[in-house]
Amino acid sequence: MASLSALPPELASQVFQLLEAGDIISLSVTCKYWRAQLAPDIFRAIRLTNDERVARSVLSAVEAHGQYTTSIEFKSRCGLNAELMPPALPPAAVKVLQGHLTPNLKTVSINFDYDYGSDEAWDTLEGGSIYVFRDAETEEYIREREEAWQWRALMNETWRALAANMHVRELIIDNFVTKWTSAFRTQEFRQFLSRLESASFDFLGLDNGAGWRTNTMGGYLEFISELDSSFFHHMTGLKHLTIIASDPIGLEGHNHTPLALNPGDLPLLESLKIRRCFVGPELVSFIEEHAQVLKSLDVKDCVSGFSTNPADFDSADDGITWAEFFDAVYEAEPALTDLNAGFGYLRNEDELEPDYRFEDEPENFQEIRRKLKADPSLRWLVYGYIDDKYGWLCLHDEANDEQFGRGKDQMAFNRLMGLVIENAAKAKHSL
Repeated sequence: MASLSALPPELASQVFQLLEAGDIISLSVTCKYWRAQLAPDIFRAIRLTNDERVARSVLSAVEAHGQYTTSIEFKSRCGLNAELMPPALPPAAVKVLQGHLTPNLKTVSINFDYDYGSDEAWDTLEGGSIYVFRDAETEEYIREREEAWQWRALMNETWRALAANMHVRELIIDNFVTKWTSAFRTQEFRQFLSRLESASFDFLGLDNGAGWRTNTMGGYLEFISELDSSFFHHMTGLKHLTIIASDPIGLEGHNHTPLALNPGDLPLLESLKIRRCFVGPELVSFIEEHAQVLKSLDVKDCVSGFSTNPADFDSADDGITWAEFFDAVYEAEPALTDLNAGFGYLRNEDELEPDYRFEDEPENFQEIRRKLKADPSLRWLVYGYIDDKYGWLCLHDEANDEQFGRGKDQMAFNRLMGLVIENAAKAKHSL
């Protein structure tokens, strides 16, 4: 009977791709030959936590096989009311994150998995939940909290360790905790940002159990508003940016904060993807300034904050229609070769579950759904607002019905898409 080792390397590689991770590990421990053959697959992606036992195990693995590691997924956990036990981050985890043992590392994913929804207190007498993000913080206050509370020290020490990593080119932050750390103000961290080519920010959003959202908290809004000066301004080599907001970002007004994209920053940005954000003047200005470098724009599941009745207390101060947004981008004569827009919910019910406030779907939405299914070229370009009390994202029934019926948004999208298709054809022809 022919053995697996007798297979040509290309065929053996195809077989390995069909195996589960556990099966590959089981095969690797059968003999030295398979351990050597499978090491590049086994140690390509490393999962790390702030548990000391896990950190030591991962450190041993990268000491032996770190040359194969291209991505690290780090998840940090911390118990409630945990007082500081220095060092907050185990030395083994620090060594792994610093990257000296992983010369081919490209991607790091960070997730601070803390139970903010608990009613127990963290570093505030107000308890957990959204109130952790209630107030803006001074640098002195931040240092004091990092010297007293384990979860804040963990964040600071994690970012300081990662800032020393010279190899990382892609940073993915899941459930981004919108709290400042002392590390963010250091030159080492800013140099780390300058080396990145790709970044994804998925911002944590919470409610307090009674409906109020994170974007009703001043500290959250202040953090989001300063993203440019604290992060984007220093990302001079960034080519790909993703922004995902649980509580929508964009525009000005009550419970709003503009997208912190300064037209003068991110000079090399080729692709921009935003989710659950408002399109508005600040986004237009950024795209206009990057018209000749930006090749891909993805505003799927984003919202216009335009209101036909500006006197509405819930409406943003500077909302624009989707037609105005697309027309402004078109007039900038962009070099875009890829464009994605439209709300997915009405076309595919399971694709997105937006937090809109209707007990039953309005009849006009049902009619829009029928039209979308009948004509795949149509886009549902959504109008919404933030509830002035709770901070919910709500879909505007009348505005959506009126704007979809008028068709101006679709026409503006079609005109811009025509330019995008033309650009893509030229780019393909020039290859």
